[in-house]
Amino acid sequence: MSIYDIPEKLRWENQYSYAFKMQVIEAVENGKLSQNQAAKHFGVHRKSIARWLSKYGNFDKKLKEMGGKSPKQEIADLRAKLRVSESENKVLKAVVDIIEQEYGEDILKKYVPESLTKKIVQRRKK
Repeated sequence: MSIYDIPEKLRWENQYSYAFKMQVIEAVENGKLSQNQAAKHFGVHRKSIARWLSKYGNFDKKLKEMGGKSPKQEIADLRAKLRVSESENKVLKAVVDIIEQEYGEDILKKYVPESLTKKIVQRRKK
Protein backbone atom coordinates (compact mmCIF):
# COMPACT_ATOMS: atom_id res chain seq x y z
CA MET A 1 0.00 0.00 0.00
CA SER A 2 1.54 3.28 -1.01
CA ILE A 3 1.03 6.66 0.60
CA TYR A 4 -1.10 7.70 -2.37
CA ASP A 5 -3.70 5.00 -1.70
CA ILE A 6 -4.67 6.78 1.56
CA PRO A 7 -7.03 9.73 1.08
CA GLU A 8 -5.24 13.06 1.36
CA LYS A 9 -7.39 14.12 4.31
CA LEU A 10 -6.29 11.12 6.39
CA ARG A 11 -2.70 10.94 5.17
CA TRP A 12 -1.09 12.80 8.09
CA GLU A 13 -3.80 12.35 10.70
CA ASN A 14 -2.04 9.62 12.71
CA GLN A 15 1.50 10.85 12.41
CA TYR A 16 1.97 10.66 16.21
CA SER A 17 1.05 7.71 18.39
CA TYR A 18 -1.58 7.97 21.08
CA ALA A 19 1.05 7.36 23.77
CA PHE A 20 3.18 10.24 22.46
CA LYS A 21 0.14 12.55 22.44
CA MET A 22 -0.69 11.57 26.01
CA GLN A 23 2.91 12.21 27.08
CA VAL A 24 2.74 15.72 25.65
CA ILE A 25 -0.69 16.38 27.20
CA GLU A 26 0.48 15.14 30.60
CA ALA A 27 3.49 17.46 30.51
CA VAL A 28 1.27 20.45 29.70
CA GLU A 29 -1.55 19.63 32.12
CA ASN A 30 0.79 18.96 35.05
CA GLY A 31 2.38 22.36 34.54
CA LYS A 32 5.82 21.04 33.68
CA LEU A 33 5.75 22.77 30.29
CA SER A 34 3.64 25.40 28.62
CA GLN A 35 2.17 24.71 25.20
CA ASN A 36 4.93 26.71 23.51
CA GLN A 37 7.65 24.98 25.53
CA ALA A 38 6.15 21.56 24.78
CA ALA A 39 6.02 22.39 21.08
CA LYS A 40 9.75 23.19 21.08
CA HIS A 41 10.70 20.28 23.34
CA PHE A 42 8.75 17.57 21.49
CA GLY A 43 9.06 19.08 17.99
CA VAL A 44 5.32 19.37 17.46
CA HIS A 45 3.38 22.39 16.26
CA ARG A 46 1.66 24.35 19.03
CA LYS A 47 -1.74 24.16 17.30
CA SER A 48 -1.46 20.38 17.26
CA ILE A 49 -0.90 20.38 21.01
CA ALA A 50 -3.86 22.69 21.54
CA ARG A 51 -6.04 20.37 19.44
CA TRP A 52 -4.83 17.34 21.42
CA LEU A 53 -5.59 19.11 24.68
CA SER A 54 -9.14 19.87 23.62
CA LYS A 55 -9.64 16.35 22.29
CA TYR A 56 -7.87 14.22 24.92
CA GLY A 57 -7.16 16.57 27.82
CA ASN A 58 -8.68 16.06 31.26
CA PHE A 59 -7.91 19.45 32.82
CA ASP A 60 -11.37 20.96 32.31
CA LYS A 61 -13.07 17.74 33.36
CA LYS A 62 -10.99 17.52 36.55
CA LEU A 63 -11.64 21.17 37.31
CA LYS A 64 -15.41 20.71 36.99
CA GLU A 65 -15.32 17.59 39.17
CA MET A 66 -13.50 19.52 41.87
CA GLY A 67 -16.17 22.22 41.71
CA GLY A 68 -13.83 24.85 40.36
CA LYS A 69 -14.25 27.15 37.44
CA SER A 70 -11.95 27.73 34.56
CA PRO A 71 -10.39 31.19 34.35
CA LYS A 72 -12.70 32.12 31.47
CA GLN A 73 -15.77 31.12 33.48
CA GLU A 74 -14.50 33.02 36.51
CA ILE A 75 -13.95 36.18 34.45
CA ALA A 76 -17.42 35.90 32.92
CA ASP A 77 -18.99 35.51 36.38
CA LEU A 78 -17.06 38.48 37.76
CA ARG A 79 -18.08 40.65 34.82
CA ALA A 80 -21.74 39.72 35.36
CA LYS A 81 -21.47 40.58 39.07
CA LEU A 82 -19.83 43.89 38.19
CA ARG A 83 -22.67 44.79 35.82
CA VAL A 84 -25.24 44.02 38.53
CA SER A 85 -23.33 46.03 41.14
CA GLU A 86 -22.99 49.02 38.80
CA SER A 87 -26.72 49.01 38.04
CA GLU A 88 -27.56 48.77 41.77
CA ASN A 89 -25.16 51.64 42.44
CA LYS A 90 -26.91 53.82 39.85
CA VAL A 91 -30.32 53.05 41.34
CA LEU A 92 -29.18 53.81 44.89
CA LYS A 93 -27.58 57.10 43.80
CA ALA A 94 -30.82 58.08 42.09
CA VAL A 95 -32.80 57.28 45.25
CA VAL A 96 -30.41 59.32 47.40
CA ASP A 97 -30.71 62.28 45.01
CA ILE A 98 -34.52 62.11 45.14
CA ILE A 99 -34.56 62.00 48.94
CA GLU A 100 -32.14 64.92 49.14
CA GLN A 101 -34.32 66.97 46.78
CA GLU A 102 -37.57 66.21 48.63
CA TYR A 103 -36.34 66.55 52.21
CA GLY A 104 -33.36 68.84 51.70
CA GLU A 105 -31.11 66.80 53.95
CA ASP A 106 -27.74 65.32 53.21
CA ILE A 107 -28.13 61.56 53.65
CA LEU A 108 -24.66 60.48 52.68
CA LYS A 109 -22.29 60.25 55.60
CA LYS A 110 -18.60 60.72 55.24
CA TYR A 111 -16.71 57.70 56.48
CA VAL A 112 -13.64 58.23 58.58
CA PRO A 113 -11.54 55.18 59.50
CA GLU A 114 -11.01 54.37 63.18
CA SER A 115 -7.32 55.15 63.03
CA LEU A 116 -8.06 58.69 61.87
CA THR A 117 -10.84 59.24 64.42
CA LYS A 118 -8.41 58.30 67.22
CA LYS A 119 -5.88 60.83 65.93
CA ILE A 120 -8.54 63.52 65.69
CA VAL A 121 -9.70 62.87 69.26
CA GLN A 122 -6.08 62.98 70.51
CA ARG A 123 -5.45 66.29 68.78
CA ARG A 124 -8.62 67.81 70.24
CA LYS A 125 -7.54 66.82 73.75
CA LYS A 126 -4.24 68.65 73.40
